[in-house]
Amino acid sequence: MKRNTVVIAGLLMLLSPAVHAANLAVITHPPTILNILVLVGAIAGLFGAFKVAELVRGGLLKKPWQLFIIGFVVLVLTQAAWLLQAFEIIMLPSFVVPMMLVLMVGLFAYGVFEARRILE
Repeated sequence: MKRNTVVIAGLLMLLSPAVHAANLAVITHPPTILNILVLVGAIAGLFGAFKVAELVRGGLLKKPWQLFIIGFVVLVLTQAAWLLQAFEIIMLPSFVVPMMLVLMVGLFAYGVFEARRILE
């Protein structure tokens, strides 16, 4: 088992493309700090939405809270993608992060619309 692991690790090192260090100096830039704060807030909102969804348990407001949960998941993924791109760990096309933000806003808006429709 150990020999297989060593062989696989060796093959991965030989076959991998060029590797560069992450740009960690970008952490101190204000936009990056704000994105980290938004990521932390999105994770907190995700946990809060899960707690409310557990309290609702299949009532009429279950669908809007599911939409809010999916919206927070998309927001977390968006912020993680932006930070990974800012740290130069991954390279994404320029339209990916704004597209994910539009999806997140659409999910939140649809959740609010559904909640308003149910409460009227």
